Amino acid sequence: MDEKEKQPEPKQMQVIKTERQLLCSRFSPDGTHLVAGGMDAKVHRWTEFEVELEDNDESKDKKGDKEAVENKIEWKPLKSLEGHRAWVGALGFHPTEKKVFTGDSWGQLRCSDYEGENPKLHWAVDKAHDGWLRQLDVDEQHVVTAGRDRVVRLWDHSGKRIAEWEGSEEVYALAIHPSGKRVVFGDAKGIARVWDFGSKEISLEFPLAEFFKLSRLQDVCGLTRFIFIEEGRSLLAVGCAPTDGGTMQGIPTVDLIDFASGESRDRIQFGVENDAFITDAAWHPDGYVLCATSGVTARGSTVFVRPDDEKPFYTNTKIVNIHSLALHPDNKRFFVTGTNRTSNGNGRRLNKEGEYEGNNSPIHFFELPSEA
Repeated sequence: MDEKEKQPEPKQMQVIKTERQLLCSRFSPDGTHLVAGGMDAKVHRWTEFEVELEDNDESKDKKGDKEAVENKIEWKPLKSLEGHRAWVGALGFHPTEKKVFTGDSWGQLRCSDYEGENPKLHWAVDKAHDGWLRQLDVDEQHVVTAGRDRVVRLWDHSGKRIAEWEGSEEVYALAIHPSGKRVVFGDAKGIARVWDFGSKEISLEFPLAEFFKLSRLQDVCGLTRFIFIEEGRSLLAVGCAPTDGGTMQGIPTVDLIDFASGESRDRIQFGVENDAFITDAAWHPDGYVLCATSGVTARGSTVFVRPDDEKPFYTNTKIVNIHSLALHPDNKRFFVTGTNRTSNGNGRRLNKEGEYEGNNSPIHFFELPSEA
């Protein structure tokens, strides 16, 4: 393609204003629900619905012919789930049942239905981890959790602990292999380990040196996510290559790893030091990575990049400090959640009513172009 030829860009379809900040957000496996963990200790929910368009709607064919007008899909809020007592920063869905597993920064793990007016709570483990439950993943048989307590735990779907592994460093990223037989997790020093569910032993260990830096007497971890692709043959390690501690800085980085050997096949880097972390990412089956970044100060971007390309083919910097990005199961839509642009810390202005307005995380829904 001619470099001067403009690539088609995603079209923004809807923005949902929320009352609180959201830390993690995902579509349900069937694509009918959006579930998000909030800093208000709630699990927020939305469901999709069709808006019937009128003949005079702007979306009617501008050429004036009489083709049928497609209905518009929007998202409406449902009652939030309560019961957590701290930030809800981890969630995952059962692949076939209407259940969501959520974890908070006080270490609680919960399993609830996510559909209906008053979803059922199936169980809760109050101290699944000693402190922050950072990440979790779910497959048809297992739930795997990782915490600030340096422990990785394997659970069944009834909330029974099956096994655990304990190391010397905090664990920041994990993903269950598509085979359902093992899990990969990465620690604060950038060491990745593969834990076999059958033997309960570590079967492979490999370094991710670019995701760790000792700076100003600080251990700076840049690892945020693991994503399996190509039916588990390859692994994406996502985050940043730290360049400085103190005020965290680094280069957004995605490492494409051969999972059998743990060796890097390709490394994708973009942006500048202030862009810092890729906070969330998704793999599109057309062969590219959707990345969301959050940097200092009030920086953020949505980036699409192919592993073999020298630079991203799409970058949007209008949405900043992004916490979450999720690709819809139809692979045609995605959303990002980022802190509101008027956010501030100490000394923030009061509104017209003389009240302090807390920060929030607007949800921006986009439709992908037919060719990307």
